[in-house]
Amino acid sequence: MATGTTRNKVALAPGHSLMDWIRLGNSGNDLTGVGGKILSVSKSELAKHNKRTDAWLAIRGTVYNVTQYMDFHPGGVDELVRGIGTDATKLFSEIHAWVNYESILQKCVVGRLVNEELFKLPDILKAATDVSENELNMDWFQQLGFLCFVFYTKTPYPEVSITLKQPNQFCFALNGKTRCITLHKNVNWPCVVKIVADIGKVQVKLIKKVLGLWPTFGTLTTTRNIQIDYWKCELLNSFDVTPNAKFLLFKYQQNLYNHVYPGRHIYIKANVNGQVVSRPYTPVWPLVETTEYGIISEDTLCLLVKSYPNGKLSRHLCSLNQGDLIEVSRPQGSFECWTSKTNLILLAAGTGITPMLPIIWNALHSSIKKYNITLLYFNKKETCIIWKKYLDQKSAAYSSRLTVHYILSEEENSMGDTKGHIDESVITKYFPTLNEESLNEHAVCVCGPPGFNKLCEK
Repeated sequence: MATGTTRNKVALAPGHSLMDWIRLGNSGNDLTGVGGKILSVSKSELAKHNKRTDAWLAIRGTVYNVTQYMDFHPGGVDELVRGIGTDATKLFSEIHAWVNYESILQKCVVGRLVNEELFKLPDILKAATDVSENELNMDWFQQLGFLCFVFYTKTPYPEVSITLKQPNQFCFALNGKTRCITLHKNVNWPCVVKIVADIGKVQVKLIKKVLGLWPTFGTLTTTRNIQIDYWKCELLNSFDVTPNAKFLLFKYQQNLYNHVYPGRHIYIKANVNGQVVSRPYTPVWPLVETTEYGIISEDTLCLLVKSYPNGKLSRHLCSLNQGDLIEVSRPQGSFECWTSKTNLILLAAGTGITPMLPIIWNALHSSIKKYNITLLYFNKKETCIIWKKYLDQKSAAYSSRLTVHYILSEEENSMGDTKGHIDESVITKYFPTLNEESLNEHAVCVCGPPGFNKLCEK
């Protein structure tokens, strides 16, 4: 989070690494200095906190107490001091606006900067100390080609649904409350959504149809909430992954984005031979960038489906043709895996790999923690392994952080891992030795057929 004009780093004292900072943030200490309340901070109030021992600064409308972060700052104390007591947005953006400062300083949030000049917001959008359900904490900013809306829900893992009803009508539902903005001019679809789940910050980027700066974003209205349980999706394409599993690419019929957090799921509903059938599925995408499946955008829904002989819906999904429709529910579940863990042990069997893939991807690309992941993937034969080449590519790219073991039950294992099923010997061989201290740093995730799950728990 350097605010100077160079990216020179300084040698940090022992005990002041990024991991040490994360541990401090998870320790329960109040890093905000205000008891965790969300305050409205004027520029004059911000200016009072301009000392090494009492240091606040603002970035893009959010005020942070960086007093305890000083000694952890890679650019050194002096560089950070340049921004304290002020709106440091410009200083920060000049050096490395790409840094995920929201995550690094998420435990230091004091509140919102009350400053109409920053984003020229109307009164209805100003942050308040006590926000009623009818008010909204929101910022917006723009460049010639795009504009971004930033919403502060104050709710960890907020429910997020985005719709572009018309080229100039942008609607968003946050935690079940829907609002619409009649934009100043038209924008394109799809949007780009970035969420800092732990602090409930949602950023939506919209691409302008015509380059130019807007005098205002448009007009905000609150709409009557209409509960929609399912949306229609059209099959764009399907690809064989294994002899009995397919990768299916769907697209919502309307301009819609529903955010699905890692480990959570949706329900798929279809009419199968006159009977309505519904089952939960986890949206998933390849672990590596690939053109094998075409363009996967924000509004594309991706599923991995294994066709089971007695599976009504799975056989139906695997038999769909391009243009066929299904119905998809809003995201479901409350799974939160790595809020305080740094080591993930994943046990998956067959298509139980599907919820593990988003967990792996998000853990490896986290900007606030360095996770170590061990995946034990159980299958009958090597040909049954879903996306083995992607798992191998990812583990090669992150060899010190991602270890994958393939365990087969019906043939000898050419990869050097154990042949067999989940049992105590497998646990003993592949699990790390845990003591009382290291136990708190590990999380174990299990997904597979019911019998497999019970054996894992046992």
